[in-house]
Amino acid sequence: MTEGIRPGIGVFTVRDLVSRAREKFGERVFAQRRLPSGEFSRITYERLFDDVVRLGAALGRMGVVPGTRVAVIGENRYEWAVAYLAVTGGGAACVPLDPLLKEKELGAIMARAGVEVVVSAPSSLAVFAGLKGKLEGLREIISMGEAGEGGVRGWAETLAGGEDAAAREDFMGRAVRLDDLAVLLFTSGTTGASKAVMLTHRNLGANVDQVYQALYFDENDVFLSLLPLHHTFEATAGMLIPIAGGAAITYARSFKSKEIIEDIRDAGVTMMCGVPLLYEKMLAGLRRAVRDAPPLTRGLFKIFMALTRAFHVVTGVNLGRFLFAGLRRKAGLDTIRMFISGAAPLKAEVSRTFYYLGLNLLQGYGLTETAPVVSVNVPRRIKFASSGLTVPGVRVRIHEPNAEGVGEVAVAGDNVMVGYYGDPAMTASVLRDGWFYSGDAGWLDREGYLYITGRIKNVIVTPAGKNVYPEEVEVELGAVPEIAEAAVMPMRDEASGREVVGAVIFPDYEYLEGEAKRAGVPLTDAFVEGRVRDAVGDCCRSLADYKRVKIIKVRKEELPKTTTRKIKRYLFRDGEQVRDA
Repeated sequence: MTEGIRPGIGVFTVRDLVSRAREKFGERVFAQRRLPSGEFSRITYERLFDDVVRLGAALGRMGVVPGTRVAVIGENRYEWAVAYLAVTGGGAACVPLDPLLKEKELGAIMARAGVEVVVSAPSSLAVFAGLKGKLEGLREIISMGEAGEGGVRGWAETLAGGEDAAAREDFMGRAVRLDDLAVLLFTSGTTGASKAVMLTHRNLGANVDQVYQALYFDENDVFLSLLPLHHTFEATAGMLIPIAGGAAITYARSFKSKEIIEDIRDAGVTMMCGVPLLYEKMLAGLRRAVRDAPPLTRGLFKIFMALTRAFHVVTGVNLGRFLFAGLRRKAGLDTIRMFISGAAPLKAEVSRTFYYLGLNLLQGYGLTETAPVVSVNVPRRIKFASSGLTVPGVRVRIHEPNAEGVGEVAVAGDNVMVGYYGDPAMTASVLRDGWFYSGDAGWLDREGYLYITGRIKNVIVTPAGKNVYPEEVEVELGAVPEIAEAAVMPMRDEASGREVVGAVIFPDYEYLEGEAKRAGVPLTDAFVEGRVRDAVGDCCRSLADYKRVKIIKVRKEELPKTTTRKIKRYLFRDGEQVRDA
């Protein structure tokens, strides 16, 4: 457990967190979105509170009471936030749904959760037309836009139904306790087995307070909401945590790098949560711009970067904050104070390069089961290869470490879930003696920094009995310019019949096209595969012999991933995709 940089705010229920924000930040901006005109529409904390109470009151008139399950689905938008806050604020349980799921998958989740009401963005409404007749318990569908066929209620008319004073008093007067279920989250993850994580108001409120103490942000900050809100990372770090500090939230238009940069620049974004792949693409774009710049600019960039690295090693001072100020301004990133990376391991070189450019890219670690933040790096105390220090109020220990200190990461704290819904056996297997056993392998250094090496179930045991964590090797391969994506997994060696370390690789065709042009040769499959194999060989020379990739399989399509960009390993057998994504 670490000390915070400031006192906490305390542990609130979701409704009390919104009420506190209204009292402290009433007329400040809560949310903003770019209009087609290019201007931003803005909504205050006062309006947020009013809309949450109106929707909560309206839901109450529809029979939504403490314990009722209400699903929320759609892209990131203000109405999604209002729905989540109103459902949980009234003591009901919110069931966030992935809008990329198909009707059969959504139906199974809703039936299992006992969903009675759905609040849906217009883009997801069509799928519920068929489900309403198939799911016996589903009785109301509310659109975040206009009313629709089949009794779909419109957003404006629904909120109007909550203006009755008695209904509002009923909503605000409900006894919502910290240990009441707030959210039921169905994780798809990378294993293919969906688990239903139960998080209480205490879990969420504790994690909000823990991060509030660990990182400094306030009402002058502007967050960019980019990752899907149905994931706990964005729902907590990109919505509840900004509310605690009175920060504004800007809803990104898309995942397109150009539009992300425009939104950051025009909205004055200071903080953003993202996944490693996003930051890797941002860095790759910057490197391409430098590569294509005039010789003088390229030369100055190399000199500044070398000077920054050397000066930092000797003095600990980051000259890049000054030397690259013009570059950050030109790139539209001069307002950024912190980038936060989670959901998957971040390459140390990516974090290090961002830092030398004067940008804090802070890697953290967490899980849905921990609401989700366990640890995070902090500015001025960054260790590039680490997931940082545990946030105040959270404890981490390494269970059954091996000779190298690597073992299973166990977590304790008020942010740890109460269990998996409807699965006491699974719950008992991971919650033991007050600790949550994460299934992740990792180690702690002498200063308490946490390092994640991979999933224990993914470990490859070599014929010599050595353990290889695929994620460690993938981080190394990810630094190779010829490789866009890599998944390391066990593959069977035909000669020996034993499992060895293999890699499925999706090449960076854009980079290789440029290389082919420079070499004056066509971009053929043979050229691509040859360059990839040579690059992997060069990369593996820096790894221990038992960690080196022995079998390489090159594919022409991106690897199948979850919405948080984790590779779906369970779809592969012996390096071949055997199931549809």
